Amino acid sequence: MLAFAFLLAACSEQAAEPRPSSAPEVRPSPTATPRPTNAANDVIYLRSVGSGGVTNILAIDARTGETLRTLADGSLSSDRTTLYAPEQISGATETLVHVIDVATSRELRSFTLDGAYRAIWTDSGLTALSRDGSHLALANSPVKIDGDWLTKFAVVDASTGTTNAVFEVKGQSTYGFVAFSPDGRSLYLNQFGEGATKLRVFDVPSATLLPAVTAGGAGLTQNGFRTPGILSPDGRWMFSLDAGSATTNCTSTDGPQCIGNGMPPYVLALDLVSRRMLTLPLPVEQRSGDFEKYLLWSIAIAPDGATAYAINPAIGVIDEIDARQLTLRRAVKIASGRSDPGALAALGQLFFPVAEAKRYITGGAVFSLDGTRIYAAAYNGITVVDAATLGSRIWQKDNREFDALALTADGERLYAVSNASGVISIISTRDGTPLGELKIPAFGQTIVRIDSAR
Repeated sequence: MLAFAFLLAACSEQAAEPRPSSAPEVRPSPTATPRPTNAANDVIYLRSVGSGGVTNILAIDARTGETLRTLADGSLSSDRTTLYAPEQISGATETLVHVIDVATSRELRSFTLDGAYRAIWTDSGLTALSRDGSHLALANSPVKIDGDWLTKFAVVDASTGTTNAVFEVKGQSTYGFVAFSPDGRSLYLNQFGEGATKLRVFDVPSATLLPAVTAGGAGLTQNGFRTPGILSPDGRWMFSLDAGSATTNCTSTDGPQCIGNGMPPYVLALDLVSRRMLTLPLPVEQRSGDFEKYLLWSIAIAPDGATAYAINPAIGVIDEIDARQLTLRRAVKIASGRSDPGALAALGQLFFPVAEAKRYITGGAVFSLDGTRIYAAAYNGITVVDAATLGSRIWQKDNREFDALALTADGERLYAVSNASGVISIISTRDGTPLGELKIPAFGQTIVRIDSAR
């Protein structure tokens, strides 16, 4: 009991202090004791969410674990070279947007707009800068006024800072960013409230909020947990997976028969240009009432954009999908990677029967550069899937629960974020050998860029 008490006390001391400013300044500070044994010379850029929701982008030396630079939160260009970092000024009546070169932290230019705005991201790392770099979307922090929520978005010209459109609404619902069309004409939002989460479209040229266009209305309303969206290589399509629901219409008066009315999982494909939405139901057997497994779906898109894969190693399934026709080609069983938690963990649950923190997968599957393999976060470790045969194996040498994965430009190293362990593991893609690890100071949402040593 004392050992567990000391363990809990140690864990409670790991909370990160809020960072004092969101300004894009260079502030070297160690995130871990230097580890010169890490077999990697990359610099990784981690979007880190600290205490109180204070968010920064940390440039971390993969060899030593030292934080080389701290950049303010902001929207990254599609090539990850330029950062648009907003800062509230003049008593939060104006927003100064710093345009920063990511590699050097040098400010290239800036512009100012009226109102208090912040940067917005999706959990998978999509930022609110259109793919062509023409439009930037910013949002307020929703506030409650006289019982209603006030939500506000501004879409501005990313070159001049001129405001193109403002979306402002006051009511019982709030709105969250989902995606931006490649040309910046359509801002996709989730409407939270009224007992459901619904997808809406804000038409930038007319400054009008519209319903999303879809076949038969399917996919407009979330049925279960929905994964963060993943873009096709050309940026036109966004794919996500709705885990469905396991509810039924059974009651105690139904007698011996029970007809389930749960929704099977389905893939949702959204054309960000035409505003079309398509859905593809997956086998009903892949629905899970186990909430821990329910959250571990990931989507991966092949480098040529022709094939998408829905993967859930916790359930032990992978679905191969024709991404252009949105049809299911194959559904195959794969290795789950689940391991016995061991006697120590079981004893801990006996003495401390509290709910464990649930994982939240923000980027759980990536393709190898040649498109032949898929790396996916398993229940523990990494599942490696052959894209041709869908045969799989598990890398469990680093037996952790991973939440986000990223590959180096040469495809030789996989960086895997484990928020449960508070580390980023470095893994050789040749054979799964651990190359080292980096301690992280707070919740690591996603790795947004990797600069490999030359």
